[in-house]
Amino acid sequence: MSMLVDPNWPLAPPKAAVLGAATVSCWRIPLDAVDRQRGNRLAELLAEAERQRAARFLRPADRRSYIAAHAGLRLMLAAALGRREQDLRFSTGATGKPMLADGALEFSLSHSGGIVLIALVRRLAVGVDVERLRLVPGREAIVRRYLHPGERADLAALPPAPAHTAFFRCWTRKEAVAKALGLGLGLPLERYRVSCRPGVPAALLEAQDLEPPPELWSIHDLTPSADHVGALAVPAPSIGVLRHTLDWPD
Repeated sequence: MSMLVDPNWPLAPPKAAVLGAATVSCWRIPLDAVDRQRGNRLAELLAEAERQRAARFLRPADRRSYIAAHAGLRLMLAAALGRREQDLRFSTGATGKPMLADGALEFSLSHSGGIVLIALVRRLAVGVDVERLRLVPGREAIVRRYLHPGERADLAALPPAPAHTAFFRCWTRKEAVAKALGLGLGLPLERYRVSCRPGVPAALLEAQDLEPPPELWSIHDLTPSADHVGALAVPAPSIGVLRHTLDWPD
């Protein structure tokens, strides 16, 4: 691969996705490592329905992101389970969360602005989210409308530059929790509060009518590039996180 790799996200082949107990394996896929030729090869790993969905994307970058994310997921799941990529079968839960049909592993997937993140774990729910740092028109209105009152107060107390990054840290932490619960956008963002202030450890601070309670959650911040922030959430009080950059097989 020609890309420069962050030493905090070392290159690893899919076989490194084999999981131990109480450990989340988190994988970064930079899309600049997926050229057109590789993208065509990766599309062969997908199910027919996935290839049809990829073909419906109008922008080549969106098509490439979808193919890389879903082919990468199949490669890592197959390696962890000792199966062929094409033999994996997926289903959706009652709230639309994608999952393996036999529930052998839990996973979560997110992509934004040229970066894909995938998290794998055994016997635990998991949620991962990534966002490219960018200008968000109307950010203050989004904060007022959607975030928890405590989060609004935390962000309002910050100068503009720290508040910009803190907003994305807050957002990715909240999205990771919602994805772990399998609720996604179905979980009102104002019903639960995560830490937002710079220097304060990532944590679920308050949760209205959510199980398990906040003290039993782990949230880990992720920094997959200088231009992206992310977060990973697991409903378990102590969890290890392994970070890798996917080294695509030839």
